Amino acid sequence: MSTAAIATIPAMIVLALIIMLPFIVGFFVYRDAKQRNMNAILWAFVAALAPAFIGLIVYLLVRGNYMNLRCPQCSTPVMETYVVCPKCGAKLRPSCPNCKAPVEPDWKVCPRCTTPLPEYQPDIQTPVRPKDRTGWKILLVILLVPLLLILLAIFGLMGLRGSGSVSMQELSRDEYFAEMESLSQEEAAEKVQEWLDGLNQEGTRAHALRYDYYNGSSTEYYFLVYVPGGGNSSHSGLGQSTSIFGTTVKLELEETGNDGTLFSILSTAEKVPNLKITLGGERIPCYVDTVDFNPTVYYIVPQYDELDPDATDFFMPERISVVQIVGNSNVGVVEIQNDDVAFDILVGIDSAPYLDLEHDIYGKPDGTGGYDFKDGFEIRIEYQTHDELLSHADMITCLAFEQNGSYYLIDDRPDNGRIFRQIDEAFYHELEALFEEAS
Repeated sequence: MSTAAIATIPAMIVLALIIMLPFIVGFFVYRDAKQRNMNAILWAFVAALAPAFIGLIVYLLVRGNYMNLRCPQCSTPVMETYVVCPKCGAKLRPSCPNCKAPVEPDWKVCPRCTTPLPEYQPDIQTPVRPKDRTGWKILLVILLVPLLLILLAIFGLMGLRGSGSVSMQELSRDEYFAEMESLSQEEAAEKVQEWLDGLNQEGTRAHALRYDYYNGSSTEYYFLVYVPGGGNSSHSGLGQSTSIFGTTVKLELEETGNDGTLFSILSTAEKVPNLKITLGGERIPCYVDTVDFNPTVYYIVPQYDELDPDATDFFMPERISVVQIVGNSNVGVVEIQNDDVAFDILVGIDSAPYLDLEHDIYGKPDGTGGYDFKDGFEIRIEYQTHDELLSHADMITCLAFEQNGSYYLIDDRPDNGRIFRQIDEAFYHELEALFEEAS
């Protein structure tokens, strides 16, 4: 489960509580109304369905007119008109000796049959009224549940902050186009120049080009940002945050004049991030155009299994080395000097299918099982796009190993996390052969 997915759990809890709150209120009202011999079902629906707790408030006002009496002997709910308890037979109030109608203690004559009443009737057990805490419980729920919802929402928002990653390279116009030329991205540079020439250079606004790239497991978002009023100053802040409303990339700039700097931004997030640009402390509008090419100086590492091996214009890593591991110890290193061998290794990695999270190699839910990496090979792939800036995948580390007759690869890319792939036996033995040749 991704970090963002985990962080959304509090928001899901908040939603569940909001849905459950009417049922909770209805349950309390039903129990209380039933004890008072009120229409429990009707009042439960009124309290649960009326908006803004209006039904509950009306019920709390009305319920006081209904007695909540109990037998002092067995605590059975009784009504004020009961002469005896229907459960234990305890005498609850005086009655006429002739017609058995309930009478008051100070009455001299029965109003029903005119029979004279005795001055004293023994064994009378007056019904008791227990302390009523139900109303307070309901009010407590009304107060505590919204507070809990607020706390969970705050926790959820805090938990989502920082989901994904963001990096940036800022270059002047001349530096940008020189860098694009060194990366053999002349065609993309021409499109960027046309875009810059067509922009409105007046006013306080920002412009951006966005390119979305799916790397096989997640989507990377590349932005080229131009702020005419930002001048050629350095940025004062860059950050990325995620909330229930989405991911936001915030770039803070100082206002220094015209001929602005170009900002290459790389963001990884669950969904397309929003750009928030501030200039001199004030937010400015940002107009984003989606393009079908990468306009930034971040070189996208290709899927090598989709490339033509005879082509000469694709980007190769700065260095590839394979480390032999025996008993979790490094026992040898081979640096790949041959481009064909290097390409075969890259193709072997990218062509390996991903394993789903239910595969045995991940282990059981109780924490047992899973891979037991002891012997195998570590593949280190390093990219360098220019003298100072390493690409977002500055080092890819893969662990190839055999377990129970099958062969696997742990793809530990910095931005993707740990992903398991299944490799074929031939690729594993090719890695093994590197050290046989070296010896």
